[in-house]
Amino acid sequence: MAWSVGRATWVGDVTDPDIAQQVGTRTFDRGQAYAAERRVRSLATRPDGLMLLGTIEGSGSGEHQTTYQTIIEARPHPKGRSHLWSGRCSCPVGSDCKHVVALMLTARDVAHGVALGPPDENEAVATDAAVAVQAVTSPGVAVPPHWADVLGHIRPRQVEAEAAPTRPEPRGDLMPAGVFVDTVYRDQRGRRGVPELSYGLRPTRWTRAGTWHRTLSWHDALPQWRPGIRFLPEHERIMGRLHDVARHGSGGTTYFSATPPLSLDASPEVWPLLREARAAGIEILPGEGVTGPVHLVDEPATLVLHVRRAADGTGDLDLDVELDGLPPEANGERLLLGDPVHALAVEGEDGELTFVPLEQELDLGPAALESALAGLRVPADERARFLRSVVPGLRQRLRIRSEVPLPAPEQAEAAAAERVTVHVRVVSDVPGEVRLDLGHAYDGRPRPFTTARFGTVGGRDRDAEAEAVRAATSLRQVPGALRSDLGGHPYLVPRVVLTGLHAARFVGDTLAELESDEHVTVEVDGELPPYEEVTSAPVVRLGTGERQERQDERGSDPGDWFDLHVSVEVDGEEVPFEPLFAAIARGDEIMLLDSGSFFRLDRPELLRLRDLIEEAREIADPETGELRLSAHHADLWDELVALGVVDEQSARWAAGVEALGSLESGPVAEVPPDLRATLRPYQLDGFRWLSRLWDARIGGILADDMGLGKTLQVIATLVRAHDRGELGSVTADARGPVLVVAPTSVVGTWMGELETFAPHLAAVAVTATERKRGVALADVVADAEVVITSYAVLRLDEDAFRGVRWGGVVLDEAQFVKNRQAKTHVAARRLGAPFTIAVTGTPLENSLMDLWSLLSLTAPGLYPRPDVFTKSYRKPIESGERPELLDLLRRRIRPLMLRRTKEQVAIDLPPKQIQVVALDPHPVHRHIYDQHLQRERQRVLGLLDDPDANRVAILAALTRLRQLALDPVLVDDVHAGKGTPSKIEFLVDQLRELAAEGHRALVFSQFTGFLRIVESALTSAGIETAYLDGSTTDRQSVVRGFREGDATAFLISLKAGGFGLTLTEADYVYVLDPWWNPAAEAQAIDRAHRIGQNRPVTVYRLVSAATIEEKVVALQERKRDLFQRVVDEGGSLSGAITADDVRDLLGVP
Repeated sequence: MAWSVGRATWVGDVTDPDIAQQVGTRTFDRGQAYAAERRVRSLATRPDGLMLLGTIEGSGSGEHQTTYQTIIEARPHPKGRSHLWSGRCSCPVGSDCKHVVALMLTARDVAHGVALGPPDENEAVATDAAVAVQAVTSPGVAVPPHWADVLGHIRPRQVEAEAAPTRPEPRGDLMPAGVFVDTVYRDQRGRRGVPELSYGLRPTRWTRAGTWHRTLSWHDALPQWRPGIRFLPEHERIMGRLHDVARHGSGGTTYFSATPPLSLDASPEVWPLLREARAAGIEILPGEGVTGPVHLVDEPATLVLHVRRAADGTGDLDLDVELDGLPPEANGERLLLGDPVHALAVEGEDGELTFVPLEQELDLGPAALESALAGLRVPADERARFLRSVVPGLRQRLRIRSEVPLPAPEQAEAAAAERVTVHVRVVSDVPGEVRLDLGHAYDGRPRPFTTARFGTVGGRDRDAEAEAVRAATSLRQVPGALRSDLGGHPYLVPRVVLTGLHAARFVGDTLAELESDEHVTVEVDGELPPYEEVTSAPVVRLGTGERQERQDERGSDPGDWFDLHVSVEVDGEEVPFEPLFAAIARGDEIMLLDSGSFFRLDRPELLRLRDLIEEAREIADPETGELRLSAHHADLWDELVALGVVDEQSARWAAGVEALGSLESGPVAEVPPDLRATLRPYQLDGFRWLSRLWDARIGGILADDMGLGKTLQVIATLVRAHDRGELGSVTADARGPVLVVAPTSVVGTWMGELETFAPHLAAVAVTATERKRGVALADVVADAEVVITSYAVLRLDEDAFRGVRWGGVVLDEAQFVKNRQAKTHVAARRLGAPFTIAVTGTPLENSLMDLWSLLSLTAPGLYPRPDVFTKSYRKPIESGERPELLDLLRRRIRPLMLRRTKEQVAIDLPPKQIQVVALDPHPVHRHIYDQHLQRERQRVLGLLDDPDANRVAILAALTRLRQLALDPVLVDDVHAGKGTPSKIEFLVDQLRELAAEGHRALVFSQFTGFLRIVESALTSAGIETAYLDGSTTDRQSVVRGFREGDATAFLISLKAGGFGLTLTEADYVYVLDPWWNPAAEAQAIDRAHRIGQNRPVTVYRLVSAATIEEKVVALQERKRDLFQRVVDEGGSLSGAITADDVRDLLGVP
C-alpha cells in the first residue's frame, strides 16, 4: 500500500536549501543518501497534518542494525510563509539529524505524487516463519495468506451465558464529567516498532467558569488518588470503571496532550461503558488531533461470511467477510481498533469521528481481519475439512451465507432457562383509583413477591429478576413503581395506587406501553375506568355582583368593586373553579373530572381565563382571598368572547379552503357587463381570485403594489355579487351588505370610485357614530348593498356594527389594523363576516407579526395562535437562523394572498429613477449637530441596558438628532436665523428650474414644522405651493386644487400623504428626510408613480452628509429584504429597530 501524507501538504513546499539551512550541509547530504537508499521503513501523519512520524533504519546491518523513531512537528508561519518545522529522533543526536532529513525528503516525494510505500517483504527481516517461506518461494510477490492461517484454528465451543452488565442510576449533584478523545500513536505488536494511529480517552470536568478543564489527568480526576476534586457520584462510578477497563494495554503510547490518555484499543468493554456514560450525561468531546465532533454508534457492527463457489471452476471456495450494520454516517477512512479488533474508527472528510463497536468472536487481529475482508480461498482438496471442522465453529460466532450446502447445526440438548419478566396486575376496585400489584413472572406465571431484605424463596432467580427490572424501561413511566438501593440498583415496589391525573395517563398511555414491553407481563383484573378525553369546548361564564359589605376601614367604597363569579362547564359537567385554576397555574396539560373523563387545559379560553384570574388575584382582598375587579377591568370578558369567535371562524375557514380547492378547476368568473371599466389582464386575474374567495366564503389578502388598481378589482367583485343577487338583503340568496372600512380620508374616495365604476350599487357612507347621527346603524344600512365607513367609526360603534349581518368585509389600507392588541383590530375581528378581504400594498412594515395580524382577520384558522407563529416563523426567519422556513411560509399563504408588483404587470408604466443626494449641512448647523450628538449618544447608550423599557426615550433622542440634521430650530427656537438649511437652498434652486420647464413636484417630510419652513422659503422665492398634513380638514379640495391649479410644489407630510392619493400631475418627488421604514417612503413616492402617469418620475432623497440620516439610509438597505423575501419572493420593508440598530445609528461599535 502506497504511503500518503494526508493533510500535511505543507511538506511539498519545503526546499533543499530550507532543509540544509536548518540542519547543516553535511547532515543534509547524509540524510539525502538515506532517503535514496530507502531506509525510511514507515511514514504516518497526524490527522491535522502538523506532524510527520516515521521509522528509519540506522547504519548497522543484520542483528546489529538499529531502527530509530523520528518525529517532525510543524506550525504555520505567522507571516504566511512556508511552515516552520523541527525534528526529533531517538538516535544519539536527538534532533535535526540525518534521519529527520530522510523522513522529510521521503514525505516531500510522496506529497509530489511519487508512489512510495513500505519496502517489499524480502527486504525486511522476517519475524514469522510463514512470511519467511513466502518470501523465499515467491520473492517480490505479495501472496495472500492461506485461509487456514487465518481461520483454521476455529473449533466449536460451548455456548456460555453472558452476564448482563449493570448500570447505576444517577444520584447526587456535583460537577459533571466529560471525556476528551485524543489522537495517539501506538507501538503495535509484531510490527517492529512501527507506530500506528489510534485514539485515547482523557478525563475532564465542567468548571465554574463555564468551560471544560483542559489539563485534568486520570490521577487527579479520581478520588482514590486525590481528594477534593469530585464528579457527580454517578459520573464518578462510570469514570472509575472506564479507567479500570482502559488502563490495561495502554502502554507504548505516544500522545500530544498535557496529560496521558488511556487507549481505546485496550478492551471491548470500553464501548458499553461509553454508552452508559453518555446516557448518564457524560459528554464525549473532541480532544488533541480530533477536529470534528465525536459520535458513538449504539448498535455494534457484526461480521457476515459469504461462502461462494470460485468463478474459475476449480472447485475452490471463495470466502468473503463483510461488515454488517455500519450506519450511513460511518463513511470515510476506517481504522481498526484493538487486537483482537473490537471497534472501527471512521473519520469523515470534515473531521467528524465516529466509533462503531464490532462484535466478532473470531479473535481476529487487525492484519487477519484486513485479510478476511479482502477475501480468502479454500482449495478444492481442503474443502471437506473446512466444511466439517471449521464451519460449525464459525456458525456459532457469525452469520454465514453460503452458495454451497453446509453441515446441519447440532441441536442443543440442554433445556432452555425460564424466561423471567416483571409481572404487573392492574385492578380498579375502588372508584377513582387504579392499583398495581408488582412482582415477577416465570414463563408468564406469577411468583410470590419477595424483597431484598427478607430474601427469596425456592426457585427464584434473583439475577434474572434484577435484569428484568433493569430491562423493563416502560416501568419508568409508572410513578412510584421503582426505587433504588444504596448501590443505585432499581427494585420493584410491591404495590402502587394511582389516582386522578396519574390514573388517567396510566390507562390512556402507559398501560399500552407496558403491554408492548417484552420484559413485562400484564394482567388486568376486571374493567378499568374509560378515562376518555372530552373534546367539546369548555363553556366559561363570567359574572359580577355587588359587594354587600360596607365601606372598609381603609375608606374604599364597596360600590367601586364587584365580586367576580366564574363557572366552567365541560360536556355538561361543572368543574370546581379552584382546582381548575390551580391546574392551569401549574401548567398541567389535562384535568380529570369526577366522571373519569378528562379535558386538555391548553385551550385559548382557559389560558385567557388564567390571565384574568391572575390580574384579579393581584387586587384581591388579602384577608379573604376573594376574587374582585374594579369596573374598568370588565373589558377583559370581551377577550374570552373574541376567542369564541375565532374558534367559530376557524371551523368555517377550514371548510372554505376545501371548497376553494374544488373551485380551482371550475368555471372562470366572467366580468360583469354593467361594470363601467375595462380591466387590465392582471386586474382580471385579481377579480377572478377575489370571486373564488367570495364563492368559497373565505377571506384573503389583496397585496398588489401601490397604484395598480386594487379598489377597482374589489368593486368588480362586488358588481358580480350584485348581479348574482348575493348583495344586500332583498333576494333569498342575499348574504347581506358588504362593509368597506377605510381611513377617514379615503371614505370619500371610495364613494367616488363606486359612483364612477358601479353607480347602480346601493352605496351608503357612514361617517358618524349612532350617538352623533341620532339614527340606528341598522336603519341607515337597511337598503344598502355596500357600506363605507372609517376605522374610527367602527371602533367607536363596535356594538352597532356587530349587530348587522355582513355578507363580507373589505379592510382598505389594512395596515391600519396590524396591531392585534388595538381596539380597532379587535372590532374588525369581531364582525364575524364569512368573507373578509384585507387590501394593502404593504402587508409587512415592521415585522412578520404584521402579516399574522392580517391573516388572523382574513384566515383565522391558518395560524390561530400568535405565540406559535412567533416561535415557528417570526423569530427563526427574522434572525436568519432558518431561512428555509421562508419557502414553507410562502407555500402556506400563497392561496390566501395575491401580490403583483408594478415591475411585473404594469409594462406601460414609465420608468422611476431614485437618486440619493448627500448635502453638507450649513457650517453653523454642523457645529450645533456635533455638540448635541455627543450628549445624545451618551444618554442613549445608558438607556440601551433595557431597550424595551426605555424604547420611547430612545426614539425621542433619535428623533431629536434627525431634526437637528434638518434644521436646529426644530429642536430649539434659540437657533432661529443661524443660517439657511442646505436642503432648502437645494430645493429652491431645483423647483425654480422645474417651474420654468413646466414640471411639478411632490415634497415630503416627516416633520410638519420643517414643511412650514420650506413653505415660507418657497413663497419668498416666488414659487407657488399647496400644503397638506394631518391637520388639513378639507383634504379633497386641497388635492383637487393642486391637480387643477398651477402650483409647482405640493408640500405633504409623510403620514398624511402615504395613502389614498393619486397625484400623477407631478413627475418629480423630493423626500426631505429619510425614515427607517422605507415602506412609508415607497407609499409616498407612488402617489406620483402609478397607473395614469405618462412621464418618467424622478425621485430625490435628500440626506445630510455625516449625520444620523446617512445611518438611517444604511439601516433601510439592511432591512429592506424581509418584505421582498416573504411577500415578493425577491418590495421594500424595514424591520423593527433593535438595540444593535440604535448603536449603528449613533456610530458606536
